[in-house]
Amino acid sequence: MKPLISDIVNGHSSQGRLTTSPAKYTTIAAWSLAVARTLSASGIEPNPVFETAGLSLPQLESAPDSRVAIDLMTPFWRDIEAVTQLSSFGLKVGQYAYPMHFRALGRLMMTSDTLAQAFERLPSYYALISNSAAIKLQRTPQLIGFTITPLDGVEISHMAIDAFFSTLMHHGDLMIGDSRFIHSVDLMRTEPKDSSAWRDCFKAPVAFDRQENCMWMDRGMLERSTLMANSELAAENEHQVRQYLDQMQALTWKEKSYQAIHAMLVTGEPTAAKVAQLYNISERSLSRYLKKEETSFRALLQDKRKELAHYYLGQSELSVTQLADKLGYTCLSNFTRAFHLWYGVSPSEYRVQRLSSSTTDNGKDTG
Repeated sequence: MKPLISDIVNGHSSQGRLTTSPAKYTTIAAWSLAVARTLSASGIEPNPVFETAGLSLPQLESAPDSRVAIDLMTPFWRDIEAVTQLSSFGLKVGQYAYPMHFRALGRLMMTSDTLAQAFERLPSYYALISNSAAIKLQRTPQLIGFTITPLDGVEISHMAIDAFFSTLMHHGDLMIGDSRFIHSVDLMRTEPKDSSAWRDCFKAPVAFDRQENCMWMDRGMLERSTLMANSELAAENEHQVRQYLDQMQALTWKEKSYQAIHAMLVTGEPTAAKVAQLYNISERSLSRYLKKEETSFRALLQDKRKELAHYYLGQSELSVTQLADKLGYTCLSNFTRAFHLWYGVSPSEYRVQRLSSSTTDNGKDTG
């Protein structure tokens, strides 16, 4: 018997026994429902595709607010591409990502007086969408750039990024009655042989092979008034969003903080104050919660730096100096000293060892 989707996320088998730790990186189940509707609209029966991926469509339909592990969703997207033979399939999903199934996200959008305010607030609630990517805004006098950067070491399908940008465009269209607020789109994915589907979807220039995924939007159009003007209703909506965030994962404070640190290292230096703000608690409360779990923010930050240092030295061509800066160290010597305490060698020596080990393994595979 396959485990229930909620069990996969929460770490329990269908017989109720604890089998694995909770999935650290997840996304809202409503995305998979939008995929199912898109498959049906394309004349493809969704159930077999879901079953192949180890997902139960009936269970997801009964709990659209539940969470699905990224480790399941990413291969699921690959299956979708294989079945549909469309690398642009994610763009279609935005048409079927109904606001009613993204209840918390929809409430957040409706909490704002303008679409500009809604986009300004979304980065603070990034976990509503997925906690496997960092979200930030870039601003110019005329434009707002909504940027999604997958966390290093966490694989996210390019089709998922397409689906999210397409969904934001369609939800924005519902709010202001005009989808032409998209100015241009930058995507990290490799440029396809035929990119017309992306240009047709966003009705704007699309650039591929970029350093980040960013949807640039016209600031003036986003600042048009929307439907929400009732402050009491807005406050209640935001309260419900916060409640959902508190309940959406069965994670410890250690795990929540670890995730937040990972996301923040993508865009800047993590601090305990920033993590506390993300979860709407005081820095003192966060420290107290972590102490009860026999850890601290400083210890978690060091653990995450150690993990990412291992990843970058084996999977990237960043120089040691660049890596020290990326991990938030004020100087190279501090990073080198910390790294030697972790692994007993310098970062450069560790990289050589990993390269040598990889070469040896490849030789065994082909011998």
